[in-house]
Amino acid sequence: MSTIGSIFSVARTAIAANQAAMQVASHNIANAETEGYSRQRAEFSTRTPLALTFGSLGTGVDVSDIVRARDTVLDTNYRREAADASGFGLRADLLSRLESVLREPSDTGLSATLDQFWNAWSDLAANPTSTSARSVLRQRGDAVASQFRAFSGQLDELGANARTQLQQSVQQINGQLSAVADLNGRITAAESAGNQAPDLRDARDKLLDSLALLGVSRSEGQSDGTVSVYLGNRALVSGTAVKALEVRGGVSSVSIAVVGDAEPSLGATGSMVALMDFVNQDLGTFRAELDAMARAVVNGVNEYHASGWTAAGDLLGGSNWNPLTPPTGSRVNFFNAAGTTAATMTLSAEVTADVNVIAAGDVQNAPGNTTVANALAALRDAQGMADLATRMGASFATQVGLAPGVSYAESYRQSVADVGISAQRASRSHDVHATLASSTDQRRLSISGVSLDEELTKLMQFQQAYVAATRVIQTVDEMTDALLAMV
Repeated sequence: MSTIGSIFSVARTAIAANQAAMQVASHNIANAETEGYSRQRAEFSTRTPLALTFGSLGTGVDVSDIVRARDTVLDTNYRREAADASGFGLRADLLSRLESVLREPSDTGLSATLDQFWNAWSDLAANPTSTSARSVLRQRGDAVASQFRAFSGQLDELGANARTQLQQSVQQINGQLSAVADLNGRITAAESAGNQAPDLRDARDKLLDSLALLGVSRSEGQSDGTVSVYLGNRALVSGTAVKALEVRGGVSSVSIAVVGDAEPSLGATGSMVALMDFVNQDLGTFRAELDAMARAVVNGVNEYHASGWTAAGDLLGGSNWNPLTPPTGSRVNFFNAAGTTAATMTLSAEVTADVNVIAAGDVQNAPGNTTVANALAALRDAQGMADLATRMGASFATQVGLAPGVSYAESYRQSVADVGISAQRASRSHDVHATLASSTDQRRLSISGVSLDEELTKLMQFQQAYVAATRVIQTVDEMTDALLAMV
């Protein structure tokens, strides 16, 4: 039956519920600028009414739950786009670092160094008996070899730096995976009575956003309130259990794997895949092209120079100069024939020891002959390379490897251009995905973000309801006084 006490009880529940709602609104206002915070809402539910003979009487209100405004679909979309934007942005940065190493076009790049080398052969052709011209030529040749070696070392350094960066990312990922697992346990405990733990869920979602940027972007909510985190199809977090990642491989080849797994893990995104692709593909491709260029220069130059005549002597004691029993020539290589990679390219021991073994012509005892010097100077252009291809025949493809008629400079410029094109493509992809991520994040904020005007309006509504409930209690008090006065 209805009593004065029951009216008092209803008013008391109203005071408690609206007080809790005002606290939630205050919490929203306090965290309006907190990154990753989701707007919270106190959900009211009607208490079980009293069933009486004349009908049902309400017994008040309860706060059934504190829930947060969050759209998991938008979370998934944001993490996917943010991961791609992060990956392409880092890839563009890494390729830009490679471009800065190459320094093209510039006066200090390999193209300019090769031009100076070919020019030195032209100078020797103009003055074939000049020792000073040979000294300059040796310096220019050594500069070419030194630049190839320097580039190789810088590529190694870029690879080592990228691997270190990948290891740091993996360490950060492992720490965040452990934090997600810890929050899974805390959320499960806090929500055991069926109510949400909004602040703990926000902390976990912030970690999931960060993991997506680093390269682990797939996560799935479970019915028990936990979140499982995957790399490809491999679960890294399941409930409170965690599997750590590790970096495998060396400077020129890296992969990511779950500790204890025999095979590398697939499915990485974001910055992790950008770092791995840079080491495994971009650096590997350019290193192979640089090595191919070094081999082409060494073998192409040696092809002509070893057939030349030099007043300083013949490696075979002059026995190789019978034009009727070719090959003729001093057999002195300009570059070390064994150093056919960028890292190993050097001048030959003979040229290093004595500039006078540098050949200008290919006729014995004809110091004015400049056939060799002219042929080597011509390697700067397509016709010179076509002549070299004709001279070498089938061996040109294996020892030089360039397309006949394609100059060294043109081939190298194409390799450098490929790096620039890849960097531009990565930059454009970053802009596209960054725009999509920003748009999706704005949609997330429109749902989960705090509107101060809206919260202040709700605060006044809850305040008015609170005051009204106190008026009910005041009325009940007056009714009680009236009853006592009647006794």
